Amino acid sequence: MLDERMRELAERQHALLTRVQARDDLGATWREIESRVNGPDWVEETPRVIRLVGAPRTDHQRIKVMELDTGPDSVISLATAGWLWVLPGFRLGLLEATRLRAIDGRPQSLGVLHRPRLLLPHHITEVRGIRVTSLPRTLFDLAGRLHPDRTPIIVDRVLGKSPGVLPVLHQLLDELGERGRPGITVMRKVLKKRPIGYKAPQSGLEIRFEAILEQAGEKPFDRQVDAGGHDWIGRVDYVDWDYPFVVEIDSAAYHSSVTDRALDKVRDEKLVAAGFLDVVRIPSEDVWSHPDRVVAAIRQVRSRLRRAA
Repeated sequence: MLDERMRELAERQHALLTRVQARDDLGATWREIESRVNGPDWVEETPRVIRLVGAPRTDHQRIKVMELDTGPDSVISLATAGWLWVLPGFRLGLLEATRLRAIDGRPQSLGVLHRPRLLLPHHITEVRGIRVTSLPRTLFDLAGRLHPDRTPIIVDRVLGKSPGVLPVLHQLLDELGERGRPGITVMRKVLKKRPIGYKAPQSGLEIRFEAILEQAGEKPFDRQVDAGGHDWIGRVDYVDWDYPFVVEIDSAAYHSSVTDRALDKVRDEKLVAAGFLDVVRIPSEDVWSHPDRVVAAIRQVRSRLRRAA
């Protein structure tokens, strides 16, 4: 029956259906569609989209309405895509979708409809049944509007959870790297510092520490290094191989008790015995609240070891 087929399709689309889908995919006539909209089971959401009565109203349904209303060639993008991908700092506000410039537009009152010059099939995927720009393409699109300091932080958060995104970002740089495209300059700088094989920081603390050093003009460290000679000592937070020395960032929760300090001392002695010239311990509180102390500590040990060398 037509009613069952309409319900089945709607259930896969957050309880939504377009009039065109009902006609072209399900074989309904315009009169049959209008009779259902005027009945008890369906309600008009927009002139193009109808909703199944009784289904829960959700944020994802609201986004799906935007996708369906803008046409079968549209895709959710930019800040709305950032929300769908659960990128840090994105809230669901004004909805945004994208359609290629070569496709004729249609009036849009639900949000903003963007028209890029390039949108390839592999730039599109689905999240919870919603057509959306892929995670790498979303990062490129957002780089054109975010503060330049925020983009590398978001990229590192993504790479920390999904390292496989990095090669795709480099591929997209080649595809989208035309002169004048918003965000390309920012992403080119971000990816220059993140070549294939780059290990992203695993925490906000690491991101903060590395940003402090970069802003101070200090040479970066190797992150998360396995240390030890014949016997493995453990993984240290950072290593400067020029001298060499170790940097450990200590939180008060795990490094403030008498037992914690005793264990840290034993570990430091093992690291020195393994060939490191020093172990610098920086309180995590300084990383968050006193970046000047962090820079001073790093510069002091580098200057001292440089003179000794």
